[in-house]
Amino acid sequence: MNSRILFILFTVTVLFSTLPASAQDPPNSSGGSKTSGAGIALVQAVMCEDIQDQLPQNPTVVFSIERRKAVCFTTFDPVSQKTDIYHHWFHRNRSSAKIKLTLKPPRWSTYSSIQFREEDIGPWRVEITDAQGKIFQVLRFSITE
Repeated sequence: MNSRILFILFTVTVLFSTLPASAQDPPNSSGGSKTSGAGIALVQAVMCEDIQDQLPQNPTVVFSIERRKAVCFTTFDPVSQKTDIYHHWFHRNRSSAKIKLTLKPPRWSTYSSIQFREEDIGPWRVEITDAQGKIFQVLRFSITE
């Protein structure tokens, strides 16, 4: 097969294997939000190209290396007390960054981002966790040429 066909097959595979996490993970008993013992609930998690006016822009699961950046945006509601969460970034199943973010009551949106380098092409995921390591959600995406 030539490289163009392989690229298309890879892209299609990535798109089907990286459905939005809300489609991947079954809702729990709290009506679809992912909750923690700390009194917080994740109500939105999305990979996007940028943040403008505190909102995610251009949600996607495939980023071009030319964009040079990926953003993980999360919203928690409710937030009962000041709480730390983490966006743990993995490239090819290797930890790349673990970013601590602080939530404040009553509702809080936050984000983290990475800057791309040529060696970052390939599969990625972000695990959104609480301070005890409980995973709220996993977002999967790829960086392509």
